[in-house]
Amino acid sequence: MSLKYSLTENLLTAEVDDYNARPQEVTSYDLEDIIAQMLEKGSTVTRSDILAVLNNFFEVAGTITSNGGMINTDLFKTNFSVTGVFNGATDAFDKSRHAIKINTNAGKVLKTALTKVKVEKVASAETIPHILEVKDSISGSVNDQISSEGVLEITGSRLKLDGDNATNGVYLVASDNTRNKVVTVVDNKPARLIVILPTLAAGEYSLQITTQYNGGGSGLKSPRTGTFSKLLTVV
Repeated sequence: MSLKYSLTENLLTAEVDDYNARPQEVTSYDLEDIIAQMLEKGSTVTRSDILAVLNNFFEVAGTITSNGGMINTDLFKTNFSVTGVFNGATDAFDKSRHAIKINTNAGKVLKTALTKVKVEKVASAETIPHILEVKDSISGSVNDQISSEGVLEITGSRLKLDGDNATNGVYLVASDNTRNKVVTVVDNKPARLIVILPTLAAGEYSLQITTQYNGGGSGLKSPRTGTFSKLLTVV
């Protein structure tokens, strides 16, 4: 196994050849995954025993933290910081103006593991609009039914309509590949679009967003299109 990464242009600097590395396809392991790997290593205790011990560890760690204590283990270490401005030396902590933050640092187990990580360069992931949820404001339906000439709220990432290419826009593509372009955009933000749909005949539609938005100071040279993973139905 290796940590895969791709290079993307750094838009925060003026240098043409500045690139940043971004991890790709990183697998996330939850508690059940960790317990399963412990059992695979031939642990002499049962899954229930492991789960009970770990839950007890979490509970005690939470209690120590709530009592203002720091955790210092081989896996991780914690410490506190206090944010907010105090008005003079006699001012006291006020939850409306101040906050306690917990900071976590790697312990020696994770630091040692970090030195053993193998890396693998992969092709850069294409920057495209990513649609997470579609809500029809008339019916209240989510990711299912939409209304002709209704209001549609689209949430996700890189959704903002940006750029001067004529193909940029929000489209409802019918089963016969007829492309119905949205004319009225009420809210145009990277994480949310609110649009008024055109007149649509009954049937299934694919939602597509085409834009040159890149999230940085300069837009993409050519448009990118993101397609919602679910078909939407006009009844």
